[in-house]
Amino acid sequence: MTSKADTQQTIRMAPKTRTITLICGLLLTACLALSAEKPNRVVSINVCTDQLLVMLVERKRIASLSHLATDPHTSWIVEEAQDLHLNHGIAEEVMALTPDLIVTAAFSFRPTVATLRQLGYTVVEIQLASSLEEIKTNLLALGQAVGEIERAKTLIAAFDSELERLIYRDGGRPPLFAHYDANGWTAGRNTLIADVASAAGFETLGDRLGFSGTRHISLEQLLILQPDLLDLGYAWAESPALVSERLKHPALTVLLENTVVAEVPGPAWACGSPHILEALAHLRQIRDRFTTLERQDPL
Repeated sequence: MTSKADTQQTIRMAPKTRTITLICGLLLTACLALSAEKPNRVVSINVCTDQLLVMLVERKRIASLSHLATDPHTSWIVEEAQDLHLNHGIAEEVMALTPDLIVTAAFSFRPTVATLRQLGYTVVEIQLASSLEEIKTNLLALGQAVGEIERAKTLIAAFDSELERLIYRDGGRPPLFAHYDANGWTAGRNTLIADVASAAGFETLGDRLGFSGTRHISLEQLLILQPDLLDLGYAWAESPALVSERLKHPALTVLLENTVVAEVPGPAWACGSPHILEALAHLRQIRDRFTTLERQDPL
């Protein structure tokens, strides 16, 4: 039997119960609203955002990737991009896909980006990573844009764990690493290539020559520098390309006979994504071999 005191206590508790119920309802509504706000037709018009996007969202939410997503010279996601719609970054083409979010790298497809924004489309631009740290920044930025911030944080945690394992810490004189690409372009300080090489325990051309960013160096300079480790860019041979002719020079052939050559997959350097750790792992293996040789022959 319920006493009068119990009844009064129930009455006093009722407003609090209703308040809690109301708060829970509002929180549930907010969560559902946030879930509904996730973009479900995402279009990427740049190969670098392609590669981050497929790591963050389900295939069914990707309306299109750039056509370079299936180019094995620039993309890690050739297999993942199969059967997905591909685009060439043309505004009319993107509009026909009825996207609710468009992602691209900064400074690419400027007329397309300007047109789409003027028409009211949401366009998110991701900066090109110039360091390992900026890869994490970009993952967070894109994760926020597509509503997958927790997935981005999970990827970053795995990235940090593997990076910690791969960083070279044994000291000693760092061997000289040179990345020599088409037309003699090479990477100096404040570039992703240099940051990876430094993490693997190498001195870079930027360190030796004192420059930042990318720069053209002559074949004669390269021969004088005599790098301990040389990484050559893709030798473009498709007609009418002539940018890789110097990679066939007899003097370079002789240099290669007396120099350790890194075989870093081309897509590793093309974009800043967690896949860059494959390049770091490869360089770190070579650095460990140098260390072993140094210990065997300290002179």
